[in-house]
Amino acid sequence: MATELKSSKYRCPQCSAGDFAVTTTRWRCTGCGQSFACASGIPRLFVEDRLGAQDRKLRDTFYDGLFGRLYQITMPAIVMPVRPLAISWPYWIAYGVMVGLILGLAAGLISTLITGAFAAAALLFAALALILWLLSRQSWLLHLMWVAVPAWLSLSRKPWAPSESFAAVHERALAPLRDAGRRLQILDVSTGSCNSLYRHGWMALDADYTAIDLSETMLKQGSDLMSAAGVPVDLVLGDAMELPFQDDRFDVVLSYGAVNGLSDPAKAIAEMARVARPGGTLLFLDEQMYDAATPVERAYFMKVLSSHNVIHHCPVEDFPPSLTDVRVSQVYQFYYICTARKAG
Repeated sequence: MATELKSSKYRCPQCSAGDFAVTTTRWRCTGCGQSFACASGIPRLFVEDRLGAQDRKLRDTFYDGLFGRLYQITMPAIVMPVRPLAISWPYWIAYGVMVGLILGLAAGLISTLITGAFAAAALLFAALALILWLLSRQSWLLHLMWVAVPAWLSLSRKPWAPSESFAAVHERALAPLRDAGRRLQILDVSTGSCNSLYRHGWMALDADYTAIDLSETMLKQGSDLMSAAGVPVDLVLGDAMELPFQDDRFDVVLSYGAVNGLSDPAKAIAEMARVARPGGTLLFLDEQMYDAATPVERAYFMKVLSSHNVIHHCPVEDFPPSLTDVRVSQVYQFYYICTARKAG
């Protein structure tokens, strides 16, 4: 039996109406009649045919693929060259084993060819070809094999400190929200596993949380994380380019590691601004090279860290005029955080 939902938060991506007939398996817009199926109880509030080609590709081949299914392993592997050895050493061990295996197979292949042991050579060639083919299925992983050590050596020889740290940027955003005097509404766009929403201070606020992502694989991980932590959150499968929320709804709109890889970053930021309340805070993080990057660091950035992106910097030139107090902080060698306020 359907429950009538008259929402001050959601809106239909087809007609923009805000009323739905809701069951555990389907949401039906009472304005236009469009139905939206649920995945594990999470509504899929987007229109598949209107997705950007880049967004569909990343969802289908990246986040709903091997990368997303093994996210707790693959994401730390991507950033292995820029993380301290104290926390990245297990990945360096795995990396060393893989490199050793590849080099051992290559050396064995050459040796068997020289000695004329062609049957053994065929087996070694097949094993080596299979490994390289599997790596090539995720091109960032194939490039990581050759660039990880040079990038780490390059980064290690010249310490770098930001003018404003990751923690300082978050404290600047969080401090006024702690004294809001009312319950806040927080939205995390392209939330993935909800890890950033959970970890970076937002849980300490008096707030209701909403998180949206296009990938079912990633959002189910987010559901598991928040459930295990005992944090209520409204989860939505949706398109960052057409957020299924009413105008002027959220006090805080976040996004970690998504904007640069979307089909239309400018449209996504405009949507984040649309759903923010006047005076609301926007904060998003993504990849951007620092000025002193060496050629090998740039290769790592473009071939691995930022390989799935359509832009490689904070697109301040495309911000909507409704955003004020824009500040872009280079918090790590390859990451920026942008903060802004919606005028009003």
